[in-house]
Amino acid sequence: MHKPLYGLILAGGRSTRMGCDKGALVYHNGKDQVRYLYDVLSQFVGRVFVSARDMQRSQPHLQGYNVIEDVRNIDSPLNGILSAMDRFPEAGWLVVAVDMPFINESAVQALCNARNPELLATCFSSPIKGGPDPLFAIWEANAKAQIESLVEKASITCPRKMLTLLDTHIVQDGIDAKVLSNINTPLEYSEVLS
Repeated sequence: MHKPLYGLILAGGRSTRMGCDKGALVYHNGKDQVRYLYDVLSQFVGRVFVSARDMQRSQPHLQGYNVIEDVRNIDSPLNGILSAMDRFPEAGWLVVAVDMPFINESAVQALCNARNPELLATCFSSPIKGGPDPLFAIWEANAKAQIESLVEKASITCPRKMLTLLDTHIVQDGIDAKVLSNINTPLEYSEVLS
């Protein structure tokens, strides 16, 4: 039986450098970033969820979405990923960070085409940061036990480091480096808009 693939918009960060919730920023035709990513992911997965901290749930840009609360005691995007795996343990998760405004249908299609569900994750190699890009990736359901073990026994909470230790399909090409860019500051945001 084929396991479902769900989408997860990682929106639980504190956005301290940006100074406001990055999910509420508008890049595309008047849509906030959560709405934009939701619309893109919905074309490729069975269901889309938004990962957020409890105190974010009342934010206007998160209303009307299926929110999975970050419930793990991990100060990392792995909190959102593991919280989603807790809620739907049978699903693989196509995750995208809310601060990646250049993600588009072509990029999601390329990631889905590269997916190897026999491994624990599929991602692109980031030409910008070097190594695997964990915040635009597919994390398979069967990765959960190994992720938890590495968090608990080795205190590894960096998702990039996690992917280097898991059996991961790292795609070396096939995506524009700009697509994997994160926008974290008001200056970067204004540069994207101009």
